[in-house]
Amino acid sequence: MAHFVLDILNGSLFCLNIIEAESELVQGILAAIFIIDWEFSCINVSEDKLNKEHIGETGSRLAFCEAVHAFRCKIRDQFLRGFGVNNRKSLGTTLVQSIKCITFVDNRFESDNFVSLCGQWTLDVFEIFCQDQVEEQQLLEQFLINNDLWPLWVIPDGTGARLRTDNVSLSLHVPNNTKFIALVDKLISEIGFDRVVAGLTSEASPSSTKDSLTDLGINKTHYSRPWLAAEILCTWKWLGGCVLDSFLPSFVSYMKNGDCGFSDSILNVLIDGALVHGSCSGLNLLKRASVDELEAVDEPFLRALLSVLSTFFQDNLWGNEKATSLFKLLVDKLYIGDNANLNCLKILPSIMNILVRPLSIGVEDQTNDLPDPYSESKLHNVTVDWLKRTVCFPSLSTWQSGEDMEDWLQLVISCFPVEVTEIMQEIKPARYVFPAERAVLYELFQKQRQGASAVLNKLPLVQKLLSELMVISVAYCWEDFDEDDWKFVLHRLRFWIEAAVVMMEEVVENVNNTLTNGSNDVNASLNEFESAVVISDPFPIELARNALVGFSLFCSLIGSQDKEHTGNLNHLGSEKWEIITDRIFEGILRLFFCTAASEAIANSCCHEASSIIASSRLGHRQFWESVASCVLQSSSHARDKAMKSIEIWGLSKGAISSLYALVFSCKPLPPLQYAAFVLLSTEPGAQLAFTCDTGKVSNDGTLNNEDSIETSSAENVHLREELSYKLEKLPPMVLEMDLVAHERVNLLVAWCLLLEHMTSLPSSSPARERIIQYVQESTSSVILDCLFQHIPLELYMGSSSRKKDAELPAAVSEAARRAIATSSVSYSVQFLWPVGPEKMASLAGAVFGLMLHHLPAYVRGWFSDIRDRSGSSAIEAFTKAWCSPTLISNELSQIKKSSFADENFSVSVSKSANEVVATYTKDETGMDLVIHLPPSYPLRAVDVDCTRSLGITEVKRRKWLMSLMSFVRNQNGALAEAIRIWKSNFDKEFEGVEECPICYSVIHTVNHSMPRLACKTCKHKFHSACLYKWFSTSHKSTCPLCQSPF
Repeated sequence: MAHFVLDILNGSLFCLNIIEAESELVQGILAAIFIIDWEFSCINVSEDKLNKEHIGETGSRLAFCEAVHAFRCKIRDQFLRGFGVNNRKSLGTTLVQSIKCITFVDNRFESDNFVSLCGQWTLDVFEIFCQDQVEEQQLLEQFLINNDLWPLWVIPDGTGARLRTDNVSLSLHVPNNTKFIALVDKLISEIGFDRVVAGLTSEASPSSTKDSLTDLGINKTHYSRPWLAAEILCTWKWLGGCVLDSFLPSFVSYMKNGDCGFSDSILNVLIDGALVHGSCSGLNLLKRASVDELEAVDEPFLRALLSVLSTFFQDNLWGNEKATSLFKLLVDKLYIGDNANLNCLKILPSIMNILVRPLSIGVEDQTNDLPDPYSESKLHNVTVDWLKRTVCFPSLSTWQSGEDMEDWLQLVISCFPVEVTEIMQEIKPARYVFPAERAVLYELFQKQRQGASAVLNKLPLVQKLLSELMVISVAYCWEDFDEDDWKFVLHRLRFWIEAAVVMMEEVVENVNNTLTNGSNDVNASLNEFESAVVISDPFPIELARNALVGFSLFCSLIGSQDKEHTGNLNHLGSEKWEIITDRIFEGILRLFFCTAASEAIANSCCHEASSIIASSRLGHRQFWESVASCVLQSSSHARDKAMKSIEIWGLSKGAISSLYALVFSCKPLPPLQYAAFVLLSTEPGAQLAFTCDTGKVSNDGTLNNEDSIETSSAENVHLREELSYKLEKLPPMVLEMDLVAHERVNLLVAWCLLLEHMTSLPSSSPARERIIQYVQESTSSVILDCLFQHIPLELYMGSSSRKKDAELPAAVSEAARRAIATSSVSYSVQFLWPVGPEKMASLAGAVFGLMLHHLPAYVRGWFSDIRDRSGSSAIEAFTKAWCSPTLISNELSQIKKSSFADENFSVSVSKSANEVVATYTKDETGMDLVIHLPPSYPLRAVDVDCTRSLGITEVKRRKWLMSLMSFVRNQNGALAEAIRIWKSNFDKEFEGVEECPICYSVIHTVNHSMPRLACKTCKHKFHSACLYKWFSTSHKSTCPLCQSPF
């Protein structure tokens, strides 16, 4: 029958057009056609996701729906637009209400594709049935009209909004509500925040483009929907999106056009909702919470309010004036007569955590010759009032849960935030406080200290409040502290940190037992690893986090050299605190090694197990960031004790393996990665982190077994497996990898570790020579090709016009220069995570710069093998522009400062000509050799020329010239060192030391060894490296001179 009706309609378009315009028959027929056509689209998109029962149901309708779809395609949009106004509005309303009903009622389709389809249908309806944007707004009103299921949180009330107070089962309606919010979010992304939420109209016709109405003649209308913005903010997450990713950026973009009235309406709705529900945020109030951290807030209105405030103040959309008006509003709501509004008291601390910064002047401005900055602000007086009220409460040691003392303390704490710089480099007060505030705060601290010293209340919340109060007191009142105050603070900090150490050591034991006693079933082992890292009670972690912040403040005060604080530092600088600070550092380092060892142990099981350990840290990000910050401040003595304690512990992985597991972690936490990198590249870790050969390494980096350096075989240099595996065995298809692939990142970090280790070794030490020898013989120069996949060279190539937007990032050139000037890549590594293309480019620039500095001959060998002329020219141009000037300047300065000159040898430097003149005289012979550094040094080799010779034969002159050229061109290090070795070579020749018959040099030009291996027949001595090469190339083991068996 349906097919019969469709056949009739198929030939009756003219008849439909002449039916009375107000007839409900036309609307019903067309609405049915649209809806069945949409059903056909849904079946096509979602057929593979439907279960068998649904497929059976839809299969019988598919043929009919396909026929309806074909019929719908024949209906022209112009035909539909030709209907009367009322008919169009009625049909449009029917269709948008149908779309809304589909999203709320039909649970078969849950995919993002389905939401996108609904969004496209809605846009099509707007396009067809709306003649202008006023009609579009009217249709949107019908689309968004409230019903029993929608909205959940806020109901439109004229041009404003009111809270929904009826009982709604959130568990039943939230899933469908979030699906409809996802549809609204799609509309916002397509036609703009201004049209969907702000309700702005213009004379232009509606379209599905993203063109903002702000470019048109805008007329504000009564279609403003602050309730919709509040509803979306309270919903927070929906299918395929969330407030932070899509809605807030759109809101911010709209706000930049200056519609303050609309944002005020939203703010009022959110404040009213937060006051009604009156819930604490649970945030860490010691520092300003980031927008991402607000997701942890459970109460929807408070979370939405905090996200708007945090975003708008951080983006400077609002400033001091707005903060002041909000502060006044909330202070007025705090009291109902003489009593406190408890709901307001609960939400106020988290709001003050955001408002206090724009309300106040930073500590760095306290010296400005300005009038009292609080003369026109209530912050100072109100804060003092809150402090005095809190001081009147009894000590925390006698406090019991259920009292409002907690809320008042939280409010006070929120008014004294600390500022944590990137990667926890520095912790300092976030605002300046006046003496009156500091005096009452110190009075509060002393009262709680005395109470806590007398009676220990182990209630977790009491300990948490005491730790937070202690931190802000150290930050703002440390100048008033006496010896008893500091003693109390340090002992409490240590107590809280040690409690976390005990907990984390138990976690490591569980992980280790899982590996040693675990099942052969990988899935079962993974479940055991997940159970092993579960922290059932997070309170010790929270207390330790606060203690770490307080201890960082204490350490920064000890290191302060500010003259105005000299008198106050007497208590801090006393040696009596050294013992307890060392103990605290040891505890922090044990925390650090606990998480590192856990990942190393799990990694020996499988990659998935390692990922479980790494993921477990993300739930306590602030805690681990604080641990990493303190690790960087620890002394080498504390690090040494911590590393030895890990070895004594007897885990399946030691301290160094644990550090490598952390620095190469599959889920990086940036401060932890960098701290592990620092411990591996500095003493005492560096001694054990690289080589594991039989020769003992002394404190100065030299080998006690001198003969071990005499062989050129790379087998005698054994790097630790964690490092050598990445350096020697490059990942397959490394050049085809994604530029931010995990393996590629780890490869560059491994090279950074090796280069940092080379920097730490004395320039002439055998240990350094062994590392250089290892690099030359065991690593692949493909690493340099990898580096220049990150460094954009288009500007240095003739074809740069192919990529007009190609510009060399300033970070790349600056990183290369910094690495050369400081002989370190530490700065680039510090800011590498989270990894991105620009950060990888910066790291690549730093690695290339340091390789040019420490391995010039190695890089030059790679450069000379490049066959692509345009590529080599671009690399040379980059080096000449950004690296060579600093390198040349450093080389000439080092030569000028060197102390190898004596009565027989002198050196003069010409920085303007980039030349070095070396004069060697002995008895009645002598010569002047000129070393010229090319503009693209060290990619191009230095030129050596003899400008004067006296009393020497042409053969000897040429020999001396070639000898110096060989030394300076083969030197992987400073030129000054090459000149010193060349001088030593001729000193020994004049002393009668026999030269090697193979290379005709006393000192080997590469490894700088002496000829020590003597032929038993002819007694000539050879360099071991020369002899090894002779044996390898000649395929025989006879003396090169007498041919006797060697």
